[in-house]
Amino acid sequence: MNIIVFGAGTFGTAIAKALSMNKENNVQLFSKNESKVNEINTLNTNKSCFPNKHLPSSICATSNENEFSNADIVFIAYPSTLIIKKIESVYHKFKDNVLIVNLSKGLLNGGVTVVDAIKQNFEFDNIVTLKGPSFAVELMDHASTLLTLGYKTQKQFDIVNKVIRKTVLHIDFTNDIRGVEILSSLKNIYAIFLGIVDAKYNSSNTRFMMLTKAFSEVRLILKELGGCESTLFLSCGFGDLCLTSLNDLSRNRTLGLLIGKEFYNEDYKSNSVILEGLSSINLIYNLVNDNIIGQLPILVKLYNYFSGKTQDVDVFFNDFSNIQIVKKK
Repeated sequence: MNIIVFGAGTFGTAIAKALSMNKENNVQLFSKNESKVNEINTLNTNKSCFPNKHLPSSICATSNENEFSNADIVFIAYPSTLIIKKIESVYHKFKDNVLIVNLSKGLLNGGVTVVDAIKQNFEFDNIVTLKGPSFAVELMDHASTLLTLGYKTQKQFDIVNKVIRKTVLHIDFTNDIRGVEILSSLKNIYAIFLGIVDAKYNSSNTRFMMLTKAFSEVRLILKELGGCESTLFLSCGFGDLCLTSLNDLSRNRTLGLLIGKEFYNEDYKSNSVILEGLSSINLIYNLVNDNIIGQLPILVKLYNYFSGKTQDVDVFFNDFSNIQIVKKK
């Protein structure tokens, strides 16, 4: 199977290494950065992403757009805000029956999913999404990893299942592509909050009280935005929420820790991770219906803090024991 991983950043590199474990896969990393391409091809390293890691010699890198015409599968590994622009420059080279696998997490303006945006902009229909709790550095070390495949046809499922065979990648699956995409944005919001909680309260009781409430809010929002509740119990839901919220490798959790320890200030807002978190909070807050906003105290607290309405994200436990239905101000 000819595979191109479109984007030779941290996650793209890690996925390429994992896929290369299946000797039936011919894996290429695509990058416009010629020095990176040369480094991967000559030294089998990508030091800008992994200074101390090596790649298998079977992985080749390319900047040649013509290589897309030979690809059976294209894994897209760019940040969600860049994907449409990146695809625009190469999609005319894609085979008619190529399978697109979206690895990017997050929603676009107006709550549009990356999958829907690709379909609308390029009239592709053969597209799936693949997401779950997956730190790139651990994939580089061949850690077994469970991802959720959101797909529509049996053929799509069979192809993905075939290429991950004999690798450290495993899948659970659903036809709820929208739900998988929504959850990839929600987990970042609640990871920030759990970071704040852990910074303020060194208590396992409190941590898991808040994780339970975060899980409850995610369920409500997922249903509100058109996802299936059952998707929450897959790797992209429960698994990714827990990983992102509770592990210090998570950048959004780290942001929460900074806020909780009062190290955060306005100067940090130029940071890409913080901008991503702020964007997710504002987007979701404005998408949910007024009728359920009173059942989302964690989301409201974060929105009020980042919009400057409050100076702190304090945890008032009665917010959860006596929830009132209120309108957005």
